[in-house]
Amino acid sequence: MNRGPISEADRILVKRYLVTQMVLDAFERDKRHVQTFGLFKSPQLYTDLIDKAMDDAIKELTRVRKAFRNRGIKVYDEHRTAKGAEAKYMCRGYHSDISMLWSFITAEAVILMRLFLGLDIKNYIHASVPEEMREEPILFSRNDNMR
Repeated sequence: MNRGPISEADRILVKRYLVTQMVLDAFERDKRHVQTFGLFKSPQLYTDLIDKAMDDAIKELTRVRKAFRNRGIKVYDEHRTAKGAEAKYMCRGYHSDISMLWSFITAEAVILMRLFLGLDIKNYIHASVPEEMREEPILFSRNDNMR
């Protein structure tokens, strides 16, 4: 277990946890729309794709929760506001809070959803970002570095 005050890696985990939960909610809503409104001739194909993406999102949440246990993190209060989402959490005895604007959440969620769907995200990396920093975001479920 890590010792000391809350690190940037701890904050990233809390953000990923919150955004991934919202992504799961969005996938669930989208799946209901596909099933309910009959927009497609073959809705089962699309719901299967959403189910696969949801499975990957659940795996991601599982890995993040495991990292929470290893790092001594516990989110104990979450709520959504008109401006975004807020959460209170404890990390190794230190209490903190985090707030994210909807614009940030939306941008993060779109990228995560594309990753869970197996789609390319290179078009979402702004051209002004230096080449050495144009790294694809890593899902914790595909990376053991966040233990």
